[in-house]
Amino acid sequence: MYTSRAHLPMIPLVLMAGFLGAGKTRFLSEIIPALGQRGLRSRVILNDFQNANIDAARLGQLDALVTPLNGECVCCGSLRELLQTLYDIPAESGSVMLIEANGATETDELLGHLSTDGRLKHFTLPLQLTVVDAARWQKRWWHNALERAQVATATHVYLNWTERLGAPRQALVGKQLGEVNARAARVTPESFADVLADTLRAPGASADAGIRREDAALPRTSVAPHRHPFASLVLALPESVDRSAFLRFVQTLPEAVVRAKGLVRFRDTPGAMFVWHRVPGRQTVRLDRSWPHDDANPTALFIGVAMPIADLQGAVDALG
Repeated sequence: MYTSRAHLPMIPLVLMAGFLGAGKTRFLSEIIPALGQRGLRSRVILNDFQNANIDAARLGQLDALVTPLNGECVCCGSLRELLQTLYDIPAESGSVMLIEANGATETDELLGHLSTDGRLKHFTLPLQLTVVDAARWQKRWWHNALERAQVATATHVYLNWTERLGAPRQALVGKQLGEVNARAARVTPESFADVLADTLRAPGASADAGIRREDAALPRTSVAPHRHPFASLVLALPESVDRSAFLRFVQTLPEAVVRAKGLVRFRDTPGAMFVWHRVPGRQTVRLDRSWPHDDANPTALFIGVAMPIADLQGAVDALG
């Protein structure tokens, strides 16, 4: 373990941002083991619309302290709960705090709170890691501005899903990211784990001295509450469903659903539970075996704008 050089150790604080479906939880599943290899303990706060237990289930086997934070975006409706969670975390050496914000978070406002709150003195000033879906970068219609804004405040950027792209598309995305934010360093889970380890090794890495990253350029503004354009809906799935019927259901969701995910059990494998998720523009439904909390039940979570709630409820009922 790395130890502080003064009385009270500071915990590196990382805000993880990225549009819906960019791959933030996937990044977490890779960086947590990488931090462990460097002798660092991961603390994780997962924020999501109404049911953060879904993503917490995906991290169930990793050596991390995971706190689900259900509700609205941590930049507005769930901000108080987020801050209280951070206040309650003890100052300890050799740990890292990772906050996975949901995909609709406006990072500039949240960074303002994390940077100015005097009760967070046991944390470093925040770094922001933004995960970018290279295949869908700036292909989100009226949500393009939010995606750019999440990059504009980043100190570090991880370009995800590049294996799906040719060299010209990768070059174009890289060029556009540089135009939005030329300061952000491009990282991988491994290299970002090195960044956090180096932060803890830095001289004065304690609450007595404080740490400021010169490349952060974080806003320090007071922000009024606001409403997001996104809405969410959580529906209970049957205890088990036919696999083929469920996959058809997910693949034919209406375009108004920006993001869909949840927990599901199939009749052909009744003893297993899976995290499922789908992002518009992708034909397949991803299934990941999960080890959920004891109170986790089969669930469908939908995020979008002007969603046809009655139609979604009817489609879920038909799965029974």
